[in-house]
Amino acid sequence: MLNSFSRKTASNQFIPEIDGLRFLAIITVVFYHLNTALSKEIGTGLQNSLELMGGAKNTLSLAWWWIRLDLGVKVFFALSGFVLALPFLRFYLGKTERNIELKGYFLRRLTRLEPPFIISLIVFYLIHLFVFRADGVDYLYHLLAGIVYGHVFIYGEPNPINPVSWSLETEAQFYLIVPFILWVVFRSQKKWVSGLWMLVFLVFSIWFKHDFIWNDYWNRSIPSFFINFAMGIIACWVYLENLEWIKRKSYFYDVVGLLSMFGLFYFYKPQHHIFNIVAFNFSLVIVLITAFKSYLFNWIYTRKIIYTIGGMCYSIYLLHYAFFHLSVKLTKKLWINSFAYNENLLIQLLLSVPLVLLISSIFFLLFERPFMDKNWVKNFTNRFN
Repeated sequence: MLNSFSRKTASNQFIPEIDGLRFLAIITVVFYHLNTALSKEIGTGLQNSLELMGGAKNTLSLAWWWIRLDLGVKVFFALSGFVLALPFLRFYLGKTERNIELKGYFLRRLTRLEPPFIISLIVFYLIHLFVFRADGVDYLYHLLAGIVYGHVFIYGEPNPINPVSWSLETEAQFYLIVPFILWVVFRSQKKWVSGLWMLVFLVFSIWFKHDFIWNDYWNRSIPSFFINFAMGIIACWVYLENLEWIKRKSYFYDVVGLLSMFGLFYFYKPQHHIFNIVAFNFSLVIVLITAFKSYLFNWIYTRKIIYTIGGMCYSIYLLHYAFFHLSVKLTKKLWINSFAYNENLLIQLLLSVPLVLLISSIFFLLFERPFMDKNWVKNFTNRFN
């Protein structure tokens, strides 16, 4: 059954660890947004919900961990950096003689990601109109701004039709610049030159994130998050240059992976502190590398159920936030007043997460997986010839 949900890759070079890490990224974001929706629906608000969890100042408190679960977005950015850099770096590092044709690269990004996004955005637009009685004309402007990945730049805030799409807009900016960035960094055959160029881009991104964290129009832009994408590029660089080393696993790297995973959470906030930015992203690149080098983490990431769900992360990402804001209107009726907030939150997780996975799986089969075929446009047009 899981084969029916397997992800198609354009290059037929599947790396299960990457989709395993995608599972980590999406499940953390899903948990985070369920509490966001639930706390809003029951009237406590996010901040009060954290207090009910025990407060967010102590690492032994559930709230301390929960408020950091949105770090999964940054893991997504790093994985995008890895995946998009992979074919380019194979050429620049001399692993293949075939360079990437830019027209095909941009067309592939458009035909792969745009259709499911547009479909989901239109569906949520209609839901806002007919269920929530939103202003059709006003929301039409939000819809159009979202379709061209420009909502944050135009409005200075996430799209009310689907607020999580701000990160997809940031991803789209990265898709546009990554061929140029990789050409600048890796066109030289000297590793120290490539390292110096990468350092320049990293320093710029750290400065930008530190200084523009409170700017509504720029704090979600690619300069602010380039350092997260760059960790994926660096991990890809290490992966390609040390394939034999990568294959040699050790329990030592499970310890390193566990420490780096803790580092992700510990250094995630405050996000604008320079030391935190550096330490968090150092932990991030180590998490990526230990996914290959460790025994236990690698075993988890390469379980079929894990990487299959991870491969559906785009569908889950597009649907989960809006779904939770609808589902908790029903599931909140099962709230048990004699239970603590944490216990009720667990019940909500057990109810809502399987449902969102089910809905996302259906969406994946109908509206995402067909567009994974790089020849779908050609096959579609041939039907009318």
